[in-house]
Amino acid sequence: MTRPDEEAAASKLAAAGPPSGGPAARLADVCARRAAVYEVLTYGFNEPTVGLVEALADGQMTAMLKEAAAWLGADADVYAAALDSLSGAAASIATQGAAAALGDVQVEHARLFTGPGRTAVKCYASEYLDADQSGKARLNGPAALFAAAAYEAEGATPVGSRGELPDHATVELEFLYHLCRREEQAWAAGDQSEALRLRRTLDTFLRTHAGAWLPAFAEEVRTSTRLAFYSGMAELLSAHLTVELGEAGHSWIA
Repeated sequence: MTRPDEEAAASKLAAAGPPSGGPAARLADVCARRAAVYEVLTYGFNEPTVGLVEALADGQMTAMLKEAAAWLGADADVYAAALDSLSGAAASIATQGAAAALGDVQVEHARLFTGPGRTAVKCYASEYLDADQSGKARLNGPAALFAAAAYEAEGATPVGSRGELPDHATVELEFLYHLCRREEQAWAAGDQSEALRLRRTLDTFLRTHAGAWLPAFAEEVRTSTRLAFYSGMAELLSAHLTVELGEAGHSWIA
């Protein structure tokens, strides 16, 4: 989605009237929809729960994602492959039952992300951004410090209770969700200056940090997984980053 500069955005909003209607309300709605996708990604890559499996099996997850992408119009097709994979995973769960499916997802989550033993996928920004010439990178490196500083600057503590390092994929995705939600609230409250500041903060974090490694993480998941669910999550992450980084050709402002 191609983003106009701050002055152009402010000019449109200044002529739009009160935030109860017009562009400000639409911008709040778009932020809520974008946040919904980040929320699905955060929980989809976290430790699987019965609630996650049930939401997939009964169609709630795919319905939520279709609604979230509706603002893109025809450009929502960028999410088609992800929705197809997730729909296939839902059909499989319906056949085998939620309890058995949860066990399969938990086993695959451990194999991909947590171990024991060596995992199939690298989950930390430091592993992608701080590698030396031999390809080795230490955890909790400069990339982790950058992420932690970004959270502190916004007074955010994403998934801190789970004990993950600050540059874990789910932590960074939750931070992006957090920024979208706060931007939504600012537009709804008529605080244009704060909304645009949060937009710049998200854009900077995405373009200089998260967007520099999450596409590679998504590709590692896609090529490593044995389950349609994680194929769908990888495709969803890839598609959403394409939109968020402005490669889908859709404007984020009405």
